[in-house]
Amino acid sequence: MTLRNRKILVTRQQERSGEMVREIEIRGGNAVVVPMIATGPPGAWTECDAAIGRLGTYDVLLFTSVNAVESFAGRTRTLGIPPAVLARAPSVAVGEATAAALKGNGLPVIFVPEEFSGASLALALGDSLAGKRVLLPRGNIARDTVPDALRQAGALVETVTVYETSAPEGIDRGSFVRRVVTGEFDVVTFASPSAAANFCALFRPEELRAAADHARIAVIGPSTADAVRALGLDVDIIARESTARDLVRCIDEYYS
Repeated sequence: MTLRNRKILVTRQQERSGEMVREIEIRGGNAVVVPMIATGPPGAWTECDAAIGRLGTYDVLLFTSVNAVESFAGRTRTLGIPPAVLARAPSVAVGEATAAALKGNGLPVIFVPEEFSGASLALALGDSLAGKRVLLPRGNIARDTVPDALRQAGALVETVTVYETSAPEGIDRGSFVRRVVTGEFDVVTFASPSAAANFCALFRPEELRAAADHARIAVIGPSTADAVRALGLDVDIIARESTARDLVRCIDEYYS
């Protein structure tokens, strides 16, 4: 158990942290969950509701997160859309967790790319989406990398906000920063750019440098890695697959 006596900070939402916590504990590590993001419904459902009303006109639904799946599927249930209607919508999922969420909500998954980035997604889909109508339900602060890349490949992409991401409330900044800069955590993990940004916002520049001296940074996905680097931190560990299980496996290998 190479993670024995290693303390690993998990910054995902509590309800999304279970798999990562289990994988860490299986390897003998100590997982500490301090969420760095909070999610809630969008300020208005108008655009999403209109898109749901046109559900049959889209060739593909594209989901890049579990939050997007749960929020979109939940809204269709609120509107009374029959499950059979939703089951006719072919979906592309980014990552195994997103695919599992789609299947759990009755949406057929037609494609799961091996690697996730806007460019690689467009390349993997090739010309198959050229001229096709794609609906991309997403969060309010999602970047335009994916829709832009797909549009360049010829897809007709429509985006709708189905959830909003914000910084979590109730974190004692002083206490948390002290824990990080004094080396309590061996590894800090990020599964999204927003979690990394909210984490860094808690630190003054000199505190962030001290944190980087003590903790290794492990991330899921190239977009999160790019965001962490843009925030001034080095990325020590990147999951080869966009899953919590693979991230923990890569952390394990790092310490082997």
